[in-house]
Amino acid sequence: MTRALSIKSLRVALAASLLLVGASTFAADPKPAGDVALVDTAIKGIEVFYGKVTDFKASFSQEVRRAHLARPLKKSGQVFYIKPGKMRWDYTQPDKVYYVSDGDVLWSYEVANKQAIKMDVKDSELYDSLKFLFGEGDLRASFNVVLGAEKDGLRALVLTPKSGQRNYKTLTLWAKPATWEIARTELVDPLDNVSVITFTGASYDKLKPEAFQFKPPKGATIQDLTKKGAEPGPVPPGDLKNTP
Repeated sequence: MTRALSIKSLRVALAASLLLVGASTFAADPKPAGDVALVDTAIKGIEVFYGKVTDFKASFSQEVRRAHLARPLKKSGQVFYIKPGKMRWDYTQPDKVYYVSDGDVLWSYEVANKQAIKMDVKDSELYDSLKFLFGEGDLRASFNVVLGAEKDGLRALVLTPKSGQRNYKTLTLWAKPATWEIARTELVDPLDNVSVITFTGASYDKLKPEAFQFKPPKGATIQDLTKKGAEPGPVPPGDLKNTP
């Protein structure tokens, strides 16, 4: 996996994860803006549901479709959250890659090539746009929201950022109408590449906060994006803690 691809994947993971803790074949065709009442109900339902959530764990599968690739990329693993802001994505297929944040710093770590990347979470446009699901913002204030299609028993809400957003064009939430729990997210980037993440086996039991701390393992190379002009280099011994 190239460094550029790793950073891009990190941003996609961050977008989906922040949606959950506050989600083509799956593309939603926006409907005319006549269902205002249903949009209002869905927005309120999502915000109420995730307003009560403090801990979250689920298995996930991800499909990435790019115009220059004949076949989609398929990935899977487990995801964990603790509000406010702690998150962890453990990719296990096809490659082992970890994304870990303590709420301030976001790390990615590729096991095969021992490469770690460090970012400031709250400096990200994605965090700023999606902070409402951390209880710090407002869905309508950040997005234009349109009712999308209904598929597989899920209702789609298509979110278009109101402010300038370089990382994605639209974000679609597929939610269960009975509870407004998010079961799938779809992100379309400026090049019309599509990333769809589906969540299964969700649990809201308490997790271990210490599992959201990350130290790059011995021999890893680190790229620190929190320091402008910093060059990659070896890091001291560390370890990736057990899953939550």
